[in-house]
Amino acid sequence: MILDITVENFQQALIQASMEKTVVIFFHAAQVPECEPMRIQAEQLIGADNSHVDLVRVDVADPQLQSLAMQLGLQALPALVAFKEGQPVDVLEGPQDEHALKTFLKPYLPNEAELLLDQAKQMLGMDPKAAYGLLQQARALDDTPAIRLTLAETALALNKLEETQQLLGTIGMADQDSQYQHILARLELAQEAADSPELRELEQKLAAAPDDLGLKEELAVQYFQAGRQEEGLQLLIEILQKDLAFGEAKKHLLDMLTSMGADPLASRYRRKLYSMLY
Repeated sequence: MILDITVENFQQALIQASMEKTVVIFFHAAQVPECEPMRIQAEQLIGADNSHVDLVRVDVADPQLQSLAMQLGLQALPALVAFKEGQPVDVLEGPQDEHALKTFLKPYLPNEAELLLDQAKQMLGMDPKAAYGLLQQARALDDTPAIRLTLAETALALNKLEETQQLLGTIGMADQDSQYQHILARLELAQEAADSPELRELEQKLAAAPDDLGLKEELAVQYFQAGRQEEGLQLLIEILQKDLAFGEAKKHLLDMLTSMGADPLASRYRRKLYSMLY
């Protein structure tokens, strides 16, 4: 967001906003010609749609706003002040080139992983598979709890119950916020639904006849549909290790792997299958 600070919006646009994100204040005056090119550069670098940083402009020619510049002890214009949690954390005074502006703003602007996370959040409701791919890229760049939590939420949307549980297990107590609790509650419900009487009956039958490949194939399909993907894939691999042409085991496995796209789990089981085929 980019906006002008006034007496009326000062509290909301600066103080309250800085409690949730960084707010960069640009102090300027029409009487200082160096302000205009620096304003343009700052607006281009931050952008109007930045969800991590707001840019607010303060015209020190306004008598009602001069006190803010005085309280901050500014000595020269134009000036940039980074505000976080209602307090100034960094100041840049006087005319600056683009390199100096980028250096000043770098700690507050989102990195590539954060941008991918933002994109994935926007995609999650429409295309969870695409969101999943973006989050995998983000995690490879920066493995943060925020990325892992959103990846867990996306995995759950794709019925990847095992992966969801694994991801939640990596979240420390300090990061177990409302999003974590919401995902955990949904996962528990999904796991209860996945542990159906039909599944338990098949498991009991297979336990009594562990060499019955037909039962293994049937249970593998049921596992996969219930979100227990790795268990299903492993059963099919075990079948193919004993009989590469058994039933529709190979077709089921290929269909499952195709449906999982670029999932690292799918890549692992593709390699296992190819090692048997070639």
